Amino acid sequence: MMNSNNSGMNGWMGGGMWGWTVIGTLLVVLLVVAIIKLAKK
Repeated sequence: MMNSNNSGMNGWMGGGMWGWTVIGTLLVVLLVVAIIKLAKK
C-alpha cells in the first residue's frame, strides 16, 4: 500500500480528509470487535 504512493494513492490522498475519516472509523470498529471477542473469552 505504501509503495504505490506516487501512482494511485497520490490522487486519493489529495481527495481530502474523508479518506482518513473512513480509515479512522474502520480502525475503531475493528478495535471494538477485538475487545468484544477478547471479553467473551
